[in-house]
Amino acid sequence: MASVKLHLEDNETLLDRLAKDGIDIAHDCGGKLACSSCLVVVREGLERLEVASEDELDMLDVAGAAAPGARLACQVNGGGELTVDIPRSTPPMRATLRPISVSERAAKHLAVQLAKHPVAVGVRVSVKPAGCSGFRYRVDPTESVRNDDRVFESGGVRIVVDAASLPYLEGTALDVVDEGLFRRLHFANPNVQQSCGCGESFSV
Repeated sequence: MASVKLHLEDNETLLDRLAKDGIDIAHDCGGKLACSSCLVVVREGLERLEVASEDELDMLDVAGAAAPGARLACQVNGGGELTVDIPRSTPPMRATLRPISVSERAAKHLAVQLAKHPVAVGVRVSVKPAGCSGFRYRVDPTESVRNDDRVFESGGVRIVVDAASLPYLEGTALDVVDEGLFRRLHFANPNVQQSCGCGESFSV
């Protein structure tokens, strides 16, 4: 995650300012508030900005962006000096999508979890901004499949991945490992470039 300092002019969006300064940031929907790919964290100067709209807050909630100062660059307006953290650019998708799979042990483990949620249609695997390295995995039962979700079938388990998380998870294999008295899911993710010492977060 890169940290940049810049000057935002009045009536100028942060996304436009970053583009003018030659700073790369994803904006899959073209700045139309239809995705959360231009997520940033404003570290300094937040008080000089217009407050986030309800629509922006809803999109941040969907993205799981709970960090103080989290904003969408396309919606940031105001003026003055800012210090902003910018996640690394979303890795490009491959022409042939590598599936997300689960081992036999992981399939059994997830099946047990799904049995506790009779209305679930599958397991949603996603990544959220968190931790000391940038992102953290989430695995939750899901009751629905959205239009932009990608669905994988592996080991008899339906795996649902949202469009924003997919580039970070493509090709990942899930397994279950025992650590003393504890059992947890292990992610063999070919996209990871660095993991934190605690093993709970990663960067790509």
